[in-house]
This record gives sequence, structure tokens and C-alpha cells, in this order.
Amino acid sequence: MIRNALLTVTLCLAVGGCADGGFSIGAGSSSTRNTEKVADAALGVGDYTEAARLYERAVATSPRSVEAWLGLGRAYGATGQFIRAQNALAAAQKLAPRNTEVLVELGHLQLSQMHPRDALAYYDKALAVDGRNKAALTGKGVALDYLSRHGEAQQVYQQALALYPTDFPLLSDDALSHVLSGNIGEGIRLMEQLLRDPTKGRTVRANMALAYALDGREADARAMMSGDVAPDEINRTLAYYRQIRKDYLAGKPIGYLVFR
Repeated sequence: MIRNALLTVTLCLAVGGCADGGFSIGAGSSSTRNTEKVADAALGVGDYTEAARLYERAVATSPRSVEAWLGLGRAYGATGQFIRAQNALAAAQKLAPRNTEVLVELGHLQLSQMHPRDALAYYDKALAVDGRNKAALTGKGVALDYLSRHGEAQQVYQQALALYPTDFPLLSDDALSHVLSGNIGEGIRLMEQLLRDPTKGRTVRANMALAYALDGREADARAMMSGDVAPDEINRTLAYYRQIRKDYLAGKPIGYLVFR
């Protein structure tokens, strides 16, 4: 697919605010907490099946551990088990209704299922608890861009960047939002600045390829993807970009096409 918007959101989750509104997170025995730590490690390296198995053990022994339910929801969501993920996160939310980590994860889960309006509701709940929550602000911006409400999205990004001016995902999503709203030149200018970070260049190059394609610069878009994407995938992606560009030039909203 052309761009994994949820990747940005997921990366932000690791550094987002975690205010829990007074509720204890990770309650349980020392054995349960050790299991959770091992599960966290498995989740961190992408072994989602093992992570889910360990979190299942943790919630079985300590059913009031918000951390275990939250981790279980993340593990299920990562493997596309969305109903089970929703149930696990709902259990966490019941234990800690104002926990921003849980609310943000519920928002991410809705975005992963292409339900941006539902995601917005969860992000707004998290921001009502902690207005500085980076993950919630980033997720809200992406959800608004998904809905082609780009002006609102950019307001959110600017609000967030006033708090976190060097945050890469926020800067990247803000640049993409400018492209989607029709300000391709400004979007590309912002992306060119981000390309100076060699460790995160691939995400920016993918977004620049989209910007070039929407601007009719297909050769530049192809060059931007070369080295990151297989030739056959480049051809498929460019064919999809051509379809999007037709709506873009007609002034139609394309957010749902980009973030699907």
C-alpha cells in the first residue's frame, strides 16, 4: 500500500502521554509483572503471537492488570484480530476509564479498521484528560486527514508542534497534509527538510513519491521509490497514484484513498 499512516501513529504511541487519571496500571503479582515484561519484549520485536500468549497468561492470573489487557489488545490488533483486540482494550478501559494509553490505543485500533470518526472520539477523550498527549494529537491529525479535513488536521499538527517542535512523525504528517490539501510545493519543501534525517528517510521518500505523482512528476516519483520498493510494486503504486490524481485534480477529497 502507498503509505502506512498507522506506522506513524504507532511510533508515537511509544512516546505519547500516559496519564492514567489516578488509576493504577499493571496491578498484579510480581510473577504477573515479570510475564508482562517478557510479553512487552516479544511485542517490541514483532513476535505478536508469543506476546499475545504471554499477555493472555497475565490477564488470567491478574484480571485487574490494565497493562496486561492493554498489551493483549495491542498484540491482537497487530495480528488483525480486531474483535479480540477491542474486547481486551474495553476491559482495560473499564478498569481505567481515563487512562490515555488505553484511549489512544482504542483510537489506533479504529484507524486500523478505517473508522476515522470513531478514532477521533477516542483521541478527543484522551486529549480531554491530557491536552499535551503527543500520541493523541498525532492520531487526531491523521484521522482528520483521513476524512479529508486537512485544514483542521494542520491546526492540530501546529498545536502539537508548538509543544514538540522536533517530533519527526508530527513534522512528516504535517508535510503530507499540506500535499493532500493542494499545497504541494509547501509539502515537498517540508519533506525535503526531513530527508536530512537519514534514519527516517524511507517514510519521507514514500510521501514525496506521492507528492510528485499528484503533481504529475511520475519520473520523479519513480526515482524516489527506487531502492526502497521492488520494481513491480513501484508500477502498481504508480498506477494507483494515477487514479488518485484524477480525483485530486477534480478537487475531490482523497484522504480516504491515501490512508486506506
